[in-house]
Amino acid sequence: MENRKERTKMRLRDAMTQLLQEKTFDQITTTELVKVAKTSRSGFYTHYQDKYEMIDQYQKTLLNTIQYVFEKNNGDLQKTMLETYEFLDHNEIYAALLSENGSKEIHQFMQAKLKNMIERSILPKDARRSHFGQLGKIYAGTYYAHAIFGLTQAWIRRKRKETPEEITRILSQLIH
Repeated sequence: MENRKERTKMRLRDAMTQLLQEKTFDQITTTELVKVAKTSRSGFYTHYQDKYEMIDQYQKTLLNTIQYVFEKNNGDLQKTMLETYEFLDHNEIYAALLSENGSKEIHQFMQAKLKNMIERSILPKDARRSHFGQLGKIYAGTYYAHAIFGLTQAWIRRKRKETPEEITRILSQLIH
């Protein structure tokens, strides 16, 4: 059974998720966060110093999870994306953080991880780009990372209508 502290934290999390669907993280105020969560300011400050401390916990979990998924799948983009989409599909706050309104820090981290994985896994196998040389690989990695991240944000914006398997299949077809 949940205690009052856990319920307050859950309401604040759900309120942040809802507000991130409407505006950017930087535009969200503590006042509107507690209003949407139907809790008091003192209830908020019992748990968090400010909205940045609150979201920091979720960011760390998301970053650690994504890092783990990328490392575990060792360059297999399809498995990595499927597992990432499954995670996002079952965790509203993390999907909200990756949305256009989410944290720029997480956006940059995710794009850097994607670029690194693409440069290690896809580009060496893609003979069509071999004539571009090293500079072409750098730009191709950036191109694919932004494309994948943009597709992910579009999926989130569409309220994740496609299953993780469907969006992974679409992504795979677009890349190949």
